[in-house]
Amino acid sequence: MLSMGIDIGGSGFRVGVFDTTTGALQGEFYQHQHQAPVGPETLVQQLHHHLETAEWKGPLGIGFPGVIEQGRILTAPNLGSDWIGIALHEELKAHHNGCFALMNDADAVALAEHRLGAGRGETGTLLTLTIGTGIGTTIHRNGIMTPNLEYGRHQHPRLEGCLEEHLSAAARSKHQWSIEQWAERFQEGLVHFQDLLSPDRIVLYGGIMEHWREISTLLSTSAVLKPARFGETAGALGAALMAIEDVRGSLG
Repeated sequence: MLSMGIDIGGSGFRVGVFDTTTGALQGEFYQHQHQAPVGPETLVQQLHHHLETAEWKGPLGIGFPGVIEQGRILTAPNLGSDWIGIALHEELKAHHNGCFALMNDADAVALAEHRLGAGRGETGTLLTLTIGTGIGTTIHRNGIMTPNLEYGRHQHPRLEGCLEEHLSAAARSKHQWSIEQWAERFQEGLVHFQDLLSPDRIVLYGGIMEHWREISTLLSTSAVLKPARFGETAGALGAALMAIEDVRGSLG
């Protein structure tokens, strides 16, 4: 079944239509840029314009960089305070009459990897870490996702500030760390997540995975450690998969 997924980020959003059985992209993967921070009215207009241009009426999933509960935004650290409390689900219903789902962007990546990627087949505890501006943390236990965990925002066990301030790709860029320097800090975070969550498998996702061959020799954990299967399409694919799940759920 085909479904459209949209992955919203701090500097733009990405859109694709996917075969949700295989994860294969159908047609072009669109990338739209916007100036940060972008307000709700501006972004909703941009999304509406894309949906209208694409003439898409089928299932639609959206990954958003923040905590989502019942279609309402509770946090939006990379988009600004204007988003807090916005009922994004209701805002978008005016522009899309089909079935659509709204979820945390890191959870969307994790769903794609759990269903079709490096986490597929894991029957125990799967931890997916999305390494970007922050650190997205998603747990699947026995195939069931716990959404909106945001453990990356928790206090670092040893250093001042939250975990993602010391482990993220943004932190590496800010401090101009080498891969080896970043990996040394990330290893400390891995140990913390392992002690906290006892995962059986850990999947790492993000642009820094282009250095996986080097990184893999610098990190160690008792869990099976894997790079994500999907690249830049992962967030949009996961959102598209969630939309299909919602369609099936509405049909009973």
